[in-house]
Amino acid sequence: MHIGAAQCDMKFIREHIKRIKNDPNGRAIYLGDGGECVTKLSKGGIYEQLLSPQQQHDVCVEELEPIKDKLLFGIRGNHGHRIYKETGLSFDKNLCHRLGIPYLGVSAFANITVNRSSYDVFCHHGADSGVAIQSKVTKAETFKQFVDADVLITAHSHACMEVPPAALLSCDNTNRRIATKLRYQYIAGCGYDSRTGYAEEKAYPPILPAYLSIQLDGRVIDGRASYSQQSRIYRSDGQHELKHDYIFRESQS
Repeated sequence: MHIGAAQCDMKFIREHIKRIKNDPNGRAIYLGDGGECVTKLSKGGIYEQLLSPQQQHDVCVEELEPIKDKLLFGIRGNHGHRIYKETGLSFDKNLCHRLGIPYLGVSAFANITVNRSSYDVFCHHGADSGVAIQSKVTKAETFKQFVDADVLITAHSHACMEVPPAALLSCDNTNRRIATKLRYQYIAGCGYDSRTGYAEEKAYPPILPAYLSIQLDGRVIDGRASYSQQSRIYRSDGQHELKHDYIFRESQS
């Protein structure tokens, strides 16, 4: 979400939170970078921030409060980790504690069951990547080299896309069959509008805010569990002005 940055699109973020809240089957995962968390020793203009790190934390809690019961867990992002490296206090871990959701560290495996169909999900905030889309995809696919899961989800690069699934072939020695498993991977997007700020200064191609949803379909056909995945991407049209009507209460614990 990058709350606290002038490029944070609160309108777009709130639209997506509302989508999750209104979907009876909707669930969400916190992948880090809730706040911009610029420090004196990190990248970014510290005097360009609209909120202090504590205020960013408070706004994150307020914005995610309506869906805290739908949040499955959270992991660490590189922006929040800036605070930890300088102070020893974890922005992301404390955020998860305030929301009442599990904090699972740098990366996490999770098992999600839909009806009788069970999915293995791997989440990581993502590795540093280049500017070109191909570079972002290549870095995201690093995890394919050593992670075997039905769903791989990363973020970090600000891109939002479904990477073409990889077909993995294996042998079932017991039943003497060859099995094919599709491993899907997604880059989750963000609420940051990079037409100005650091990206503009470095002449990076702009990326508009975008988030995705992943539908895991669990059905039983002829007594056997059936698996399928579909994704949908929600993008900002880039036509509205960024507005930062941050509302937070100092009295929050």
